[in-house]
Amino acid sequence: MKPTIRLVVTDLDNTLYDWVSFFVPSFYAMVDEAVELLQVDRERLLDDLQEVHVRYGTSEQPFALLETKVVEDRLSGKSTQERVAFLDPAFHAFNRVRKETLKAYPGVIEGLRTLAGLRCEIVAHTEAPVVNALFRLNSLSISPFLKALYATATHGPGHPDPARAKVRLPNHGIHVLNSEQLKPAPDILRTIIDERGVLPSETLYIGDSLTRDIAMARGAGARSAWAKYGRSFTAEDWQRLVRVTHWTEADVARESELRQQFAGITADVDLSNFADISNQFNFEPSDSDVRLGSSAIGTEAAANRS
Repeated sequence: MKPTIRLVVTDLDNTLYDWVSFFVPSFYAMVDEAVELLQVDRERLLDDLQEVHVRYGTSEQPFALLETKVVEDRLSGKSTQERVAFLDPAFHAFNRVRKETLKAYPGVIEGLRTLAGLRCEIVAHTEAPVVNALFRLNSLSISPFLKALYATATHGPGHPDPARAKVRLPNHGIHVLNSEQLKPAPDILRTIIDERGVLPSETLYIGDSLTRDIAMARGAGARSAWAKYGRSFTAEDWQRLVRVTHWTEADVARESELRQQFAGITADVDLSNFADISNQFNFEPSDSDVRLGSSAIGTEAAANRS
């Protein structure tokens, strides 16, 4: 008999869409344009960008380019708005390539639609900044399927346009997590489960990382599904990401420890396509579906570009 699931918690990056394969080309398109505009050494700019990423603990800090030392040197004396205007072709390059490469994985929309039709509650959980996550969910038309988003706080100066610097989030469905609450800590998932009013055994976590997503699900007593298709990005893109990563030596050591600690861990099911999940479990409405209402997270923040 198939296990009954009343709550689906899904990871975002490399589970619903290929984050590596859209972010890396977009980022380097911006870098290449900025190198020409600023007439600087490419490696120097990459070093500066990595420094900003380490400072904030994320490799996708919005408008990190504006906080680099090389921009401060080259555009000294210019206001923030003047710097934005000068670097606009670089930001445009990022947006253009992102528009071309940010795509939902095959089966994602189909699978989410099936689960929503069964009135099974679906929420998203990510360590990405909330504004970045919302932008992607709205761009891919995934938001309407989700009852809530659990994401980390956005740090830094925000959008350089004063009219958009103060992010206005939807007034429901957004839960901002402490950026120090990292996978695979089971307490993170236990909190989500408790807030949604279901049992751990009736919860399914879907993610692409065995050592983070699947280990967290098992630690919280939830069911798990491994999105093994999320590892399909190229080795070249991965190395280009590592070049500017926010990971410190401590982060690398922690990752190594996790791999050793959870070596051999497996999920309840492995997915070659997100839509396959509908055949693996018995999905039913949760009590919270009535208690919380049927509204999904809003799209009020769609204009807040990361």
